[in-house]
Amino acid sequence: MGLTASLSALSQWWAVYYADHQMVSLVVGYLHLAALMVGGGTALAIDRLVLGSARARTDDRRHAALSALRGSHAVVVPALIVVAASGGLMAAADWPTFEASNLFWIKMGLFVLLLANGAALVGAERAFAKGGDTRMWRRVILASGTSFLLWLLILWMGEWLTVAA
Repeated sequence: MGLTASLSALSQWWAVYYADHQMVSLVVGYLHLAALMVGGGTALAIDRLVLGSARARTDDRRHAALSALRGSHAVVVPALIVVAASGGLMAAADWPTFEASNLFWIKMGLFVLLLANGAALVGAERAFAKGGDTRMWRRVILASGTSFLLWLLILWMGEWLTVAA
């Protein structure tokens, strides 16, 4: 049996199992939403803190925002892993529908952008922490603003996808 056939069989098995076991679908959906709330909520709160410090004339607010940003990775990264795993399980439960959905692929593209932006945010944060370069702080602010928008846009696309599917 080839890889494609194996994946197709696994997907079919999972779709039947997911549909037949309401508690499994409930737990997977709950984990997805809980991780979105915890990870996304943390990210949005930190992004607001960073954006609020954008016009700060003193380094105190910047350093407070930077410290909070550093601490947020321990919450946001594991939450993103749970979001990806649970989202993958939900998509696999109805793969033919999602595979054909442009909204799904746009949402996945936005999720990849969120991950890339997160990496850029960490890089800018570390560069600013090393030297306190104002240009790096501007990059932190830009990445935080982008993060804020992407989290909300991905949430919007997810809700749109549930209505359209």
